[in-house]
Amino acid sequence: MTQQNYRTRRRGLVTANYLSLLIVNVCFVFVYQQRGASHLIDAAGITAFIFVIATFIPAHVQSGLWKLTHTATGMLDERELQITHNSLSRAYSGFTVICLAIMMVHAVLYGLVPSLDFVISMPLVSSLIYLAHTLPGSILAWTEREVPGELS
Repeated sequence: MTQQNYRTRRRGLVTANYLSLLIVNVCFVFVYQQRGASHLIDAAGITAFIFVIATFIPAHVQSGLWKLTHTATGMLDERELQITHNSLSRAYSGFTVICLAIMMVHAVLYGLVPSLDFVISMPLVSSLIYLAHTLPGSILAWTEREVPGELS
């Protein structure tokens, strides 16, 4: 497989992973709002969650992104240290904006429409923790042509 193919594959898997995570949260909010919601929504949410796990393995573990972003700095060479530092910096800047946007939307919706139940739910919190761990690798998936340790 060529470097361009690996990069395209990583990008597609990361996109599918995050879209699935979004679907899980949307399904949970819909079921929370509409207590008598169809089991079809439950099935869609569970399927999306399974898809999050199924795409995490090739997108982050097999591609080497997880190892690269979770390795101690003393174990990385100078180039790996530089790209990891840049991705961590960009990821946590983006993560901060995402968290602030969620909190602002929550505060505004709660203040303007008290009858609307927009909750900071356990799936949302879990998704944010997952995002905090995978976002640096996802940025590398998007920006780097070659990821050290990527399997053939």
